[in-house]
Amino acid sequence: MNDRIAEIEKKIEDTIREERMLPDGCRVVAALSGGADSMAMLHFLIGYAKRHGIVLTAAHVNHGLRGEEADADEAFAAAWCSENHVDFQAFHADVPTLARKNSQGLEECGRNVRYSFFRSLCGPGGRIATAHTLTDSAETVLMNLAKGAGPRGLSGIPSVRDEIVRPLIRVTREEVEAYCLHYGLRFVTDSTNLADEYARNRIRHSVSPVLRGINPGFERAIFRTTRLLRQDEEFFRKLAREELDQAATADGGFSLRSLDSQPDCVLSRMIALAVQRETSVRLDCGHIEAVIKMIRSGLGNITLPGGIQCCANGNTLFIHSESGRTARWKTPLRLPETLLPDGRVFCVQAESSEIKNREKINNLLFNNRINYDTIMDTNSFVRSRLPGDRFVPAGRGVTKTLKKLFNEQKIPPFRRDRLAVLECGGEILWIEGIGPSQKAAAAEDTRRAAEIIIKEC
Repeated sequence: MNDRIAEIEKKIEDTIREERMLPDGCRVVAALSGGADSMAMLHFLIGYAKRHGIVLTAAHVNHGLRGEEADADEAFAAAWCSENHVDFQAFHADVPTLARKNSQGLEECGRNVRYSFFRSLCGPGGRIATAHTLTDSAETVLMNLAKGAGPRGLSGIPSVRDEIVRPLIRVTREEVEAYCLHYGLRFVTDSTNLADEYARNRIRHSVSPVLRGINPGFERAIFRTTRLLRQDEEFFRKLAREELDQAATADGGFSLRSLDSQPDCVLSRMIALAVQRETSVRLDCGHIEAVIKMIRSGLGNITLPGGIQCCANGNTLFIHSESGRTARWKTPLRLPETLLPDGRVFCVQAESSEIKNREKINNLLFNNRINYDTIMDTNSFVRSRLPGDRFVPAGRGVTKTLKKLFNEQKIPPFRRDRLAVLECGGEILWIEGIGPSQKAAAAEDTRRAAEIIIKEC
């Protein structure tokens, strides 16, 4: 092995260790497209997995977009894994049809499909490894800069986000190609990567070479800047989330007085977070500035991308779907995580310890805690509400319609169809915003409890 390849491998190893990406003995799902980046990552992880007792699976998604070329890529990836004794799992999806059905763009829909599949394979405590490189991160920053993005968009691709890890994030594409050449790794080339009608490809073919002529190490220079921006962004987003929760009102809105007391740097992030709770569409700076102006004035009505209506009435800011009632939806419960149609993730986190005292049971998290054994029915779903739904809330002992419960909780009508309902064996056991049923509630002597968490994208 020459010194350069040893240096590249050390970068990857250091990244995994310093970012605590892959705990010894965990399950790792490696996203494998068959391209140079993913082949280099998988090749490295094979050796790493043996040294650290990791269970490795290669996962490939055929999006149904490129016909025979995509089929050939899948066959190549499957054959390589078979030759190298790597567990291989593939998933076929008709992304164009799904995108139309869910009113999503192809890119957003494809991403949701991929990560739903990856999560189904990795299980609790597992990791999803993707092959994004330092070059990918630099290109993302340049694309977002051209669009006028804010600090989050200029923070690059994070090395770790929840269970998703990126071992190659400090390695350039040129270094990946050198790695593949050294080890004789074959790979496929996606023909769409060569077409200049895509913005990323124009940056790759035209902008990056100019920047490299000015500074051969421009990708690492951008990385240093993005790391500083990300540190600041993480702090401000945490603060914004806390302030947004404090500003929430009983009728599903947000106190204009609380919002108006915030500086723009915090308020802009609060707005972005509030909108993300309604839609996966991300706002640009212009939209956020318009909402800030409306908040400062105390009155107004703005329609945002994704069919989101933003209304200030002098006391309260409401953010909701302009289209009103959403289509009914139903998806099988998958443990520990279920991807919902709106892009949120329904998580059931099991606990083995006993809930010991009533004080803990009665805290603010109680409405998310259930008896784990009650949800083990194979006929279990997460769905939207249905006409005539009835429910026995924990601690009340009386059956009520969901409509009456929502009215009592002052949940606005425009939010109700988005709320997740957990149904097991034909019975509703938990409702988002309400909590568990009498049957499903964790009691003092519950030996196996679980906490339900819904993650925003």
